[in-house]
Amino acid sequence: MNQHFELLITTALLLPMLGSTILFSILTVGLLFARARIYPYPLYKPMLLNLFLAWIPIVCVSIALFFFLTSVTSQLWLVILLLCIWFVFFPNSTYLVTEFHHLKEEVNTVPFWFDTIVILSLALCGVLLGGFSLLLIHRMLDLSVPPVFSWLLIIIYLFVSNVGIYIGRFLRFNSWDVLTNPLGLVKNVLGVLKDRQKARSLLLFSILFTVFLLTFYLFLYSTVTPIIWILETLIKHYPSLPR
Repeated sequence: MNQHFELLITTALLLPMLGSTILFSILTVGLLFARARIYPYPLYKPMLLNLFLAWIPIVCVSIALFFFLTSVTSQLWLVILLLCIWFVFFPNSTYLVTEFHHLKEEVNTVPFWFDTIVILSLALCGVLLGGFSLLLIHRMLDLSVPPVFSWLLIIIYLFVSNVGIYIGRFLRFNSWDVLTNPLGLVKNVLGVLKDRQKARSLLLFSILFTVFLLTFYLFLYSTVTPIIWILETLIKHYPSLPR
């Protein structure tokens, strides 16, 4: 298969899907403001911040992909920088799934069903944005390494990113702490690893979240790949078709 062709078609197929994610984001923001207006409860700003952070990875990949596909070699440093930002900020997308823990909180003035819809919409934004950016990265990896290694790298990275989600949710660190507070981050992580119970919790969380996200990613991957195969076959058997 022509890997550049796969990357281009994947990008084209994801564009309308990204539009639905924009709608989910608008819905989430609208529901959060409606929640504060309808019920006597303050606007929950951390969710708005988390939603904003969840968009950073896909934006970075999109810009990097533009420079990559247009073969602007002088901007290679920018592509590498954007991909590094994606590497650090990707967990912010899938992190939104953990917002379901808010349903445990006792908020008598807000109906349970209302918060369920808000958080479900938020979580869908997270897994969709994360899945889209991961698929684009996967296609870019296919240009450099064999498929077996690209899949292995994707699975390993998902596990590492879920360790990052655990650190964010339970140790209360953010992505930028990698640069602003690396010593504090390392110290707290080592403290977790030294505690058998906490280390076990981290491992279990990371494994289960990896299985969950990988299952969703396989669904996304399986919806796009057959279309690419069909187009490849058509072009192969009908070379007169426009490429």
